[in-house]
Amino acid sequence: MSRATFPDKLRMQMRMALPMIDKNIRCRANTSRQSLMKASGLNDNQLQAALRMAYGEKGVPAPVYRSPAAGKMYDSESLLRVLAKWCGMWAYVIED
Repeated sequence: MSRATFPDKLRMQMRMALPMIDKNIRCRANTSRQSLMKASGLNDNQLQAALRMAYGEKGVPAPVYRSPAAGKMYDSESLLRVLAKWCGMWAYVIED
């Protein structure tokens, strides 16, 4: 995979995780890093790269908390908003 196509691959893979994050919002649950990796099919380093690209200059947010069973947990609403905009999936973008 070339450097030119790497961001596009990450966007495509992260799109597969958006329905799971949306479901977590409806269930009022946070999203774990493990579930993001499972839903998107990315490994830990690729997921970190995708989050860095999606959040840009703001930087990847700190996890809401660390679960002994699931590891790092992120806020589902802010995660969905940023990833949906980055992936161009405007149906998931929730504007206030």
